[in-house]
Amino acid sequence: MAAAISPYSSTEETTNANRACRLLLGPCTDQLRDVLRKEVPPHAFAFEISKQKLNLPRLNPEQRNLILPNIGSYSGNYDDFDISLLYILLRNICNIKPHKIGWGKVPDVNDVCLSANIERVRLARNSTVHSASPSLANSELNDIWTSVRFAVVEMDSFLLNGNYYQREVDLLRHTTMDPVQDKHYRDQLTKQYADDQDTKECIRTLEENIGIYQRKTTSRISLLKG
Repeated sequence: MAAAISPYSSTEETTNANRACRLLLGPCTDQLRDVLRKEVPPHAFAFEISKQKLNLPRLNPEQRNLILPNIGSYSGNYDDFDISLLYILLRNICNIKPHKIGWGKVPDVNDVCLSANIERVRLARNSTVHSASPSLANSELNDIWTSVRFAVVEMDSFLLNGNYYQREVDLLRHTTMDPVQDKHYRDQLTKQYADDQDTKECIRTLEENIGIYQRKTTSRISLLKG
Protein backbone atom coordinates (compact mmCIF):
# COMPACT_ATOMS: atom_id res chain seq x y z
CA MET A 1 0.00 0.00 0.00
CA ALA A 2 1.46 3.35 -1.02
CA ALA A 3 2.33 5.73 1.76
CA ALA A 4 -0.07 8.61 2.21
CA ILE A 5 1.14 11.97 0.94
CA SER A 6 1.41 14.53 3.69
CA PRO A 7 -0.66 17.69 3.18
CA TYR A 8 2.49 19.59 4.21
CA SER A 9 4.77 18.11 1.54
CA SER A 10 6.54 20.49 -0.78
CA THR A 11 4.78 21.12 -4.06
CA GLU A 12 5.31 23.35 -7.05
CA GLU A 13 2.93 25.84 -5.44
CA THR A 14 4.75 25.92 -2.08
CA THR A 15 8.02 26.31 -3.97
CA ASN A 16 6.47 29.27 -5.77
CA ALA A 17 5.64 30.87 -2.42
CA ASN A 18 9.16 30.29 -1.14
CA ARG A 19 10.60 31.76 -4.31
CA ALA A 20 8.46 34.88 -3.92
CA CYS A 21 9.59 35.19 -0.30
CA ARG A 22 13.23 35.00 -1.35
CA LEU A 23 12.60 37.63 -4.00
CA LEU A 24 11.15 40.02 -1.45
CA LEU A 25 13.54 39.23 1.40
CA GLY A 26 16.57 39.44 -0.84
CA PRO A 27 16.97 41.83 -3.78
CA CYS A 28 13.76 43.79 -3.20
CA THR A 29 14.57 44.64 0.41
CA ASP A 30 18.18 45.47 -0.39
CA GLN A 31 17.11 47.70 -3.26
CA LEU A 32 14.71 49.68 -1.08
CA ARG A 33 17.52 50.11 1.45
CA ASP A 34 19.67 51.56 -1.32
CA VAL A 35 16.87 53.94 -2.29
CA LEU A 36 16.68 55.12 1.33
CA ARG A 37 20.47 55.51 1.44
CA LYS A 38 20.29 57.73 -1.62
CA GLU A 39 17.44 59.81 -0.21
CA VAL A 40 18.75 60.00 3.37
CA PRO A 41 22.44 59.13 3.83
CA PRO A 42 22.90 56.95 6.93
CA HIS A 43 25.01 59.56 8.73
CA ALA A 44 22.07 61.99 8.50
CA PHE A 45 19.36 59.56 9.54
CA ALA A 46 19.29 60.27 13.29
CA PHE A 47 18.88 64.00 12.66
CA GLU A 48 16.31 63.51 9.90
CA ILE A 49 14.18 61.05 11.87
CA SER A 50 14.12 63.32 14.92
CA LYS A 51 13.04 66.22 12.70
CA GLN A 52 10.37 64.23 10.87
CA LYS A 53 9.08 61.99 13.67
CA LEU A 54 5.78 63.87 13.93
CA ASN A 55 5.14 63.06 10.27
CA LEU A 56 5.40 59.33 10.88
CA PRO A 57 2.31 57.16 11.21
CA ARG A 58 1.88 55.02 14.29
CA LEU A 59 4.84 52.66 14.52
CA ASN A 60 4.69 49.26 16.17
CA PRO A 61 6.85 48.91 19.31
CA GLU A 62 9.66 47.12 17.49
CA GLN A 63 9.89 49.80 14.81
CA ARG A 64 9.75 52.64 17.33
CA ASN A 65 12.39 51.10 19.57
CA LEU A 66 14.62 50.65 16.53
CA ILE A 67 14.53 54.12 15.00
CA LEU A 68 13.38 56.23 17.97
CA PRO A 69 14.94 54.63 21.07
CA ASN A 70 14.06 56.12 24.44
CA ILE A 71 17.72 56.61 25.22
CA GLY A 72 20.08 58.12 22.67
CA SER A 73 19.43 57.97 18.94
CA TYR A 74 19.43 55.34 16.23
CA SER A 75 22.98 54.17 15.62
CA GLY A 76 22.51 51.04 13.52
CA ASN A 77 22.45 50.73 9.77
CA TYR A 78 19.77 50.35 7.15
CA ASP A 79 20.30 46.58 7.02
CA ASP A 80 18.07 46.44 10.13
CA PHE A 81 15.04 47.73 8.18
CA ASP A 82 12.46 45.41 6.64
CA ILE A 83 10.08 46.27 3.79
CA SER A 84 7.29 47.55 6.01
CA LEU A 85 9.57 50.00 7.85
CA LEU A 86 11.35 51.00 4.66
CA TYR A 87 8.01 51.84 3.07
CA ILE A 88 7.04 54.02 6.03
CA LEU A 89 10.34 55.89 5.91
CA LEU A 90 10.43 56.33 2.14
CA ARG A 91 6.88 57.59 2.14
CA ASN A 92 7.07 59.91 5.13
CA ILE A 93 10.56 61.29 5.62
CA CYS A 94 11.83 61.49 2.04
CA ASN A 95 10.91 64.01 -0.60
CA ILE A 96 9.47 61.38 -2.93
CA LYS A 97 6.47 62.62 -4.86
CA PRO A 98 3.33 60.42 -4.53
CA HIS A 99 2.34 58.50 -7.63
CA LYS A 100 -0.75 59.50 -9.60
CA ILE A 101 -3.19 57.41 -7.56
CA GLY A 102 -1.59 58.32 -4.24
CA TRP A 103 0.48 56.58 -1.58
CA GLY A 104 -1.13 53.45 -0.20
CA LYS A 105 -3.07 52.68 -3.38
CA VAL A 106 -2.45 50.43 -6.38
CA PRO A 107 -0.51 52.54 -8.90
CA ASP A 108 -1.49 52.95 -12.52
CA VAL A 109 0.01 50.13 -14.58
CA ASN A 110 1.90 52.60 -16.78
CA ASP A 111 3.22 54.76 -13.95
CA VAL A 112 7.01 54.44 -13.79
CA CYS A 113 7.71 57.02 -11.07
CA LEU A 114 9.73 56.04 -8.00
CA SER A 115 6.81 56.01 -5.57
CA ALA A 116 4.75 53.77 -7.89
CA ASN A 117 7.57 51.23 -7.93
CA ILE A 118 8.03 51.37 -4.17
CA GLU A 119 4.29 50.77 -3.92
CA ARG A 120 4.50 47.71 -6.19
CA VAL A 121 7.06 46.08 -3.92
CA ARG A 122 4.93 46.80 -0.84
CA LEU A 123 1.84 45.31 -2.49
CA ALA A 124 3.73 42.20 -3.59
CA ARG A 125 5.06 41.81 -0.07
CA ASN A 126 1.57 42.09 1.40
CA SER A 127 -0.01 39.64 -1.03
CA THR A 128 2.73 37.09 -0.31
CA VAL A 129 3.11 37.46 3.45
CA HIS A 130 -0.53 37.98 4.37
CA SER A 131 -1.87 35.11 2.30
CA ALA A 132 -3.72 32.45 4.30
CA SER A 133 -2.20 29.78 2.05
CA PRO A 134 1.49 28.74 2.11
CA SER A 135 1.42 28.31 -1.66
CA LEU A 136 1.17 30.31 -4.88
CA ALA A 137 -0.22 29.14 -8.19
CA ASN A 138 2.02 29.60 -11.22
CA SER A 139 -0.20 32.41 -12.47
CA GLU A 140 0.02 34.19 -9.11
CA LEU A 141 3.81 33.91 -9.02
CA ASN A 142 4.03 35.16 -12.60
CA ASP A 143 1.88 38.18 -11.74
CA ILE A 144 4.01 39.00 -8.69
CA TRP A 145 7.25 38.50 -10.56
CA THR A 146 6.18 40.62 -13.52
CA SER A 147 5.13 43.51 -11.31
CA VAL A 148 8.17 43.33 -9.04
CA ARG A 149 10.66 42.94 -11.86
CA PHE A 150 9.19 46.00 -13.57
CA ALA A 151 9.65 47.95 -10.35
CA VAL A 152 13.18 46.65 -9.84
CA VAL A 153 14.25 47.63 -13.36
CA GLU A 154 12.92 51.16 -12.88
CA MET A 155 14.51 51.57 -9.45
CA ASP A 156 17.84 50.31 -10.81
CA SER A 157 17.67 53.22 -13.26
CA PHE A 158 17.04 55.59 -10.36
CA LEU A 159 20.00 54.15 -8.44
CA LEU A 160 22.31 54.13 -11.49
CA ASN A 161 23.69 50.78 -10.36
CA GLY A 162 24.16 49.05 -13.71
CA ASN A 163 20.99 46.96 -13.43
CA TYR A 164 22.42 45.13 -10.42
CA TYR A 165 19.14 44.10 -8.82
CA GLN A 166 17.53 43.21 -12.14
CA ARG A 167 20.27 40.64 -12.69
CA GLU A 168 19.78 39.24 -9.19
CA VAL A 169 16.02 38.97 -9.70
CA ASP A 170 16.48 37.21 -13.03
CA LEU A 171 18.91 34.75 -11.48
CA LEU A 172 16.56 34.00 -8.61
CA ARG A 173 13.61 33.37 -10.95
CA HIS A 174 15.04 30.08 -12.16
CA THR A 175 17.50 28.96 -9.51
CA THR A 176 16.54 25.78 -7.67
CA MET A 177 14.90 26.04 -4.25
CA ASP A 178 16.10 22.62 -3.07
CA PRO A 179 19.53 22.71 -1.34
CA VAL A 180 19.88 18.90 -1.53
CA GLN A 181 19.33 19.00 -5.28
CA ASP A 182 21.70 21.95 -5.48
CA LYS A 183 24.48 19.86 -3.95
CA HIS A 184 23.66 16.82 -6.10
CA TYR A 185 23.88 18.73 -9.35
CA ARG A 186 26.97 20.66 -8.30
CA ASP A 187 28.72 17.40 -7.37
CA GLN A 188 27.75 15.81 -10.67
CA LEU A 189 28.97 18.77 -12.70
CA THR A 190 32.22 18.91 -10.75
CA LYS A 191 32.85 15.20 -11.36
CA GLN A 192 32.00 15.22 -15.06
CA TYR A 193 33.87 18.39 -15.95
CA ALA A 194 36.66 18.49 -13.40
CA ASP A 195 39.24 19.20 -16.10
CA ASP A 196 37.19 21.84 -17.90
CA GLN A 197 38.42 25.18 -16.54
CA ASP A 198 35.58 27.17 -18.07
CA THR A 199 32.95 24.90 -16.56
CA LYS A 200 34.64 24.95 -13.15
CA GLU A 201 34.52 28.73 -13.22
CA CYS A 202 30.77 28.60 -13.98
CA ILE A 203 30.25 26.18 -11.11
CA ARG A 204 32.15 28.47 -8.73
CA THR A 205 30.02 31.45 -9.73
CA LEU A 206 26.81 29.44 -9.36
CA GLU A 207 27.82 28.23 -5.90
CA GLU A 208 28.65 31.76 -4.79
CA ASN A 209 25.33 33.12 -6.01
CA ILE A 210 23.33 30.32 -4.36
CA GLY A 211 25.31 30.73 -1.13
CA ILE A 212 24.67 34.47 -1.04
CA TYR A 213 20.90 34.02 -1.35
CA GLN A 214 20.78 31.18 1.18
CA ARG A 215 22.69 33.23 3.77
CA LYS A 216 20.57 36.33 3.17
CA THR A 217 17.33 34.37 3.36
CA THR A 218 18.34 32.62 6.60
CA SER A 219 19.37 35.87 8.27
CA ARG A 220 16.25 37.78 7.18
CA ILE A 221 13.38 35.31 7.40
CA SER A 222 12.28 36.81 10.73
CA LEU A 223 11.89 40.22 9.05
CA LEU A 224 8.71 39.04 7.27
CA LYS A 225 6.92 39.38 10.57
CA GLY A 226 7.53 43.12 10.53
